Amino acid sequence: MVMVSDGGGIRDAGTAFLYVYVEDADRAYRDAIGAGAVSVEAPTTMPYGDRRATVEDTWGNIWQIATRRRD
Repeated sequence: MVMVSDGGGIRDAGTAFLYVYVEDADRAYRDAIGAGAVSVEAPTTMPYGDRRATVEDTWGNIWQIATRRRD
């Protein structure tokens, strides 16, 4: 579980670049787009074995969503 929030009252908000592993990168990508994220990179199988997609959320955070396909 990862929690992301705005800056709130005591800290300034900043953007982040996150690489997270999920059970199904394609489904997580579709869910993120459906929730308002913007596509940066459609799901692609990478040469190192991950199935990966990249989205930007409403606050400017970049999320690389991946599923490990092989070692």
